[in-house]
This record gives sequence, structure tokens and C-alpha cells, in this order.
Amino acid sequence: MFKSALKAISAATLIALSTAAFAGGDEDHMTQLKDIEWTQFGNTPLHLSVLWGDRETGPYGMYLKIPGGFHVGEHGHTNTYYAVTIQGQWEHTRAGKKEVLPVGSFVMQPGEEYHDDACVGPKDCILLVVQNGKGDVLLPQ
Repeated sequence: MFKSALKAISAATLIALSTAAFAGGDEDHMTQLKDIEWTQFGNTPLHLSVLWGDRETGPYGMYLKIPGGFHVGEHGHTNTYYAVTIQGQWEHTRAGKKEVLPVGSFVMQPGEEYHDDACVGPKDCILLVVQNGKGDVLLPQ
């Protein structure tokens, strides 16, 4: 019971954050997931779609698509992010703790903390990611 209440509070927090960021925009948007326009992230197999805001400066919200079976590798970000699994089985590892996060799961990943991600199973993972600052990737030395 407590876990489901905590998940509901976490999801409500992300929705409140994303609504606040979206409210700053001046356009109405309604887009079905099947109509999302994806952009390849560098020379990786990852794809993203910025839904609102500016990823270069923040705040922003985006979908991140990780191919099924792909392991991202250890990395970090300058700013804390909040994410919800929209599709697939996202595996997130932080401080040595690995957890598979099915659809509806929530993560608050602190900034400047290295972690690892993978999409386990054959289906692509899609995550809703929200950051109040710029979006970047930090690699271990």
C-alpha cells in the first residue's frame, strides 16, 4: 500500500513539474505518441524528442527512446532529472543498485551522480524526462 501511494505521489510530482514547465510555452500542443518526431542523439542509437522548453538551457521535457536490448553505459548529468517509464522495461542502476522499472515507474536521478541505464527486453523503452536545468551528459574520467 505504501509503495503504491509513494509511486502515485512521485507521478503527481512529475506531472506538476512538467505542467509548470509547459505552462511557460505560448502554444497549445496535442500529439499522439505515434506522431512524435524523433532526433538521433549524436552518433548513438538513442533518439529524443523535446516536448517543451530548451534542452540547451532548461527547463525542458522530452521523450528519450532507448532501443530494446541496448545498454547505455555509465554516465551522469549536471542537473537532477525526473523520469517516468512510458514504454518498455527500463533498467536503471544507481549506487550499485540495479532495478527494472516497468511502465509507470518513476526515478529522481540526482545531478552529478553517475548511473547506468539499459532497455531490457526486445521492445524499445520510451522515457519522459524532465529537467529544470540544461540537458547534458557527463562521462567518467
